[in-house]
Amino acid sequence: MALSELYTKYNRVWIPDEEHVWKSAEILRDFKPGDDALQLQLEDGTEMLYSLDTSSPQLPHLRNPDILVGENDLTALSYLHEPAVLHNLRVRFVESKIIYTYCGIILVAVNPYKQLHIYGDAVIHAYSGQNMGDMDPHIFAVAEEAYKQMAR
Repeated sequence: MALSELYTKYNRVWIPDEEHVWKSAEILRDFKPGDDALQLQLEDGTEMLYSLDTSSPQLPHLRNPDILVGENDLTALSYLHEPAVLHNLRVRFVESKIIYTYCGIILVAVNPYKQLHIYGDAVIHAYSGQNMGDMDPHIFAVAEEAYKQMAR
């Protein structure tokens, strides 16, 4: 698939932003090699031209489809790059109050800076004997997997 086929009208991208680090925008006109700008519309409705260097265009990162937003494993994302990771973690933590996310076999944790009631005996027993990935990401899932591998 040619790069220009990905940067078509209605697809969404991430553009750098001084205040929010990354902003989402929708492409308003298909990109063609040689174009010096992408015509975009920000989420607030503002239209803008995103300038490109025609000698070697540095196209913005593509945004994942909405169906993948909030995935519990970052490796399930179509596009795995800084803005996609940060957005997914923000959606899981800020909107869903979930501090754990997998990235393959790695557990990513966002510090909530407060006590959470996700570490009691009931939770320990729930993860006991389960395979990693069968339940939501949790430190107990990683511990159970380590224990099973050690015992094997």
